[in-house]
Amino acid sequence: MTQRYRVFFKEIQKNFGERIFKITVNAGLTCPNVDGTKAKGGCTFCQESSYTGLTFQPGDSIQKQISSGMEYVKKRHKTAAFFVYFQNGTNTYAPLDRLKTIYETPFLFEDIKGMMIATRPDCLEKEVVDYLGELNQRTWLWVELGLQSHRNDILKKINRAHTVEDFVKASHELAEKKIKTSAHVILGLPGEEPSDSRSKACFLNTLPISAVKIHNLVVFKNTVLEKQFRQGLYDPLTLDDFTDQCIAFLEHLRPDILIQRINAHGPRDQTIAPDWSVNKWAALNSIHLEMEKRDSWQGKKLNIFFKSKAKLQEIKTNLLKDESIGLLG
Repeated sequence: MTQRYRVFFKEIQKNFGERIFKITVNAGLTCPNVDGTKAKGGCTFCQESSYTGLTFQPGDSIQKQISSGMEYVKKRHKTAAFFVYFQNGTNTYAPLDRLKTIYETPFLFEDIKGMMIATRPDCLEKEVVDYLGELNQRTWLWVELGLQSHRNDILKKINRAHTVEDFVKASHELAEKKIKTSAHVILGLPGEEPSDSRSKACFLNTLPISAVKIHNLVVFKNTVLEKQFRQGLYDPLTLDDFTDQCIAFLEHLRPDILIQRINAHGPRDQTIAPDWSVNKWAALNSIHLEMEKRDSWQGKKLNIFFKSKAKLQEIKTNLLKDESIGLLG
């Protein structure tokens, strides 16, 4: 099956000359929409246990989490090259001295090739951005910024407690430090229309981002979204609907933007709906096969940026050179 979008880890493998695996680490940080600084309760869809690392044990230090994760992955995949991924919470939401303690720890491990730091666009004070700029000179660094929606009314509805303008500002400030930035987006949020998948991609095209993670919205246990679902206030996308929206998003996305992920899934025992989301291969196969059927590819409908058919054909040819579709983690 041919590759029709730019798979993140295949590009990384080309750069490093070997396959790199992620070690997920919980730095124990919270969020300003959880602790009451901006809001309470967190995002309506958030369930931390749905994305906790497999080897995580409460009370483990960051150093212990890294070493346990590396040991687990080495046994499973016979590899010796890793990224440390700080995923849980808002990972720039702490005093600078504490952040330095956290982000200096991976340098203790020779096999760590880089870091990924997930955060919110409203939690990047100047001194933190300056420090990230320093880190970027010492290691291979990505900052993952949660956007989810390009509409402020939707962000308010899901209790994000930040704005689209915050995201624009943060993406430019990180770009000024030459820090590679990834945007997190969710398709099928309450209140969004199918056409928002296209306009969301076009919005990202205007910003200095290098990658994107695309998620379908999953209803997890013990969330506000579960209550809305059970009250009939939210209907999850069907697999066909998500496939259509994901392809529309990709077709309108700049072809230089790397795709880190194209679907979300969580533990079966934590998932309420949709049923198809617990099997990531169901979504991956649906998207890949439908893209082949439609002769679709990333950037296909970017006539705003590339008006000539020759340029669009060149983009398609470059994507199809690699005959492996690649696997997204």
